Amino acid sequence: MPAASPGQYLKWGASKRAGTSGGVVTWGFVAEGTPGTEYCEPYCQGESLGQLPHFFPSPQRDNRTVPMPIEQLQPVFQAAFDAWAAVADIRFRYTGIDDSRLPIDDPGAMQPMIRIGIWRHAGLAAYFCAAVAYPPGLRGSGVAGHVFLNANVGYQLSHGEEGERVGDFPCGGGLHMTDLYLLALRETGHTIGLADSMHPDSVMRRGDASATLRPTLLWRMPRADDVAGARFLYGPPTRHPE
Repeated sequence: MPAASPGQYLKWGASKRAGTSGGVVTWGFVAEGTPGTEYCEPYCQGESLGQLPHFFPSPQRDNRTVPMPIEQLQPVFQAAFDAWAAVADIRFRYTGIDDSRLPIDDPGAMQPMIRIGIWRHAGLAAYFCAAVAYPPGLRGSGVAGHVFLNANVGYQLSHGEEGERVGDFPCGGGLHMTDLYLLALRETGHTIGLADSMHPDSVMRRGDASATLRPTLLWRMPRADDVAGARFLYGPPTRHPE
């Protein structure tokens, strides 16, 4: 995503110019009870939740739902961040749950650098959007990036083959289900500065990975168009000393 200054982009790293390393970016979750602000309305009204209420553990068999605590999302988002690190020069480090409970855009709420939380989205976004993500600097957010997960909608973790069509509804009916991994891959793409893509064969394509009735394909890695965008911002992956 272009920044306000010519030739610069909303991205991580010491330089905001395209093709430069993103360095090491920390990420984690915000604790239950973290206040939202006007900065992220209508995606963060009120206080954050500690779980996704509508997770379908076995949608192929039934429409039973269970709550998914936020800490159980760690391996899902870790895999998504690892996928981006595998194709571009940017690295990620998980730092846990921030229990400061500072308002989401408080100047002191800058660690971890990418902050993930669960809220009940409002307005038109209440039931037709599974998540929204901001890169650093969007809406004047300073140096933090954010993912706002929507507690109103249904989620699953699909276990099909790469490229299979993801099921829309559980057996027996119920909420439309969004695949959590594909959603995490897309939203973390936004947090590193990738905009929506018009390319149909792209994780970042506009409108898919959300609670809509569009068919969604099961992808576990960035596609060619996604890789091109990530490398435009950060260059190809580079081996760094540990």
